[in-house]
Amino acid sequence: MAASVFWGGFLALSGGPRTAATDTRSYKVSEDLCKDASTEAIGSLFTFKDDDDDHPGAVLRHEAMDRSECYRNLEPKKGHGGMFTLNTVVTLHKKSDRTPEFIAEAESAGYVPKSKATVKKVTDLGERAYLVSVDIDKTIRMTTLSVLDGGAEYWVKVTQSAADDAPAYDADELQPLLVKDAKATISKLKS
Repeated sequence: MAASVFWGGFLALSGGPRTAATDTRSYKVSEDLCKDASTEAIGSLFTFKDDDDDHPGAVLRHEAMDRSECYRNLEPKKGHGGMFTLNTVVTLHKKSDRTPEFIAEAESAGYVPKSKATVKKVTDLGERAYLVSVDIDKTIRMTTLSVLDGGAEYWVKVTQSAADDAPAYDADELQPLLVKDAKATISKLKS
């Protein structure tokens, strides 16, 4: 009982639990992110093995958070074998500040044992943005661009699982393309 009294007093003095609304900066969640996300730049390196109708994406709506997702299968124009995917997710955090977790996830990218990660901050994109490349082994590479702007979070990931060779593209090749498509998608979701 003493703990309950103490906790109630703490919440009253501290302004209550952390449920204040975050600023979603006029962003909206797409009803079909596969159609609304720009892929023009990344399309210079890959062709899409399926069309938008095969993967209409998914939408989650909740009072605390809205999320839209799209998953696409890619084929590299270089002719490498293996599996290649493009995952895009937009989340509006309406009740809590995502910043600490966002930073932790980006800056701790090499947590998988024996993986090799590179983390780069990206300027001129939202409040915070990171390009993270993780090589799981010699044939699997995940390159993720993540952007946080107020309560809006955008991320896009290219996963390359090459058959026998090294992955077709490195993070330096993908960065300008992912950034260009991110800017176009973010602008559309904010209009």
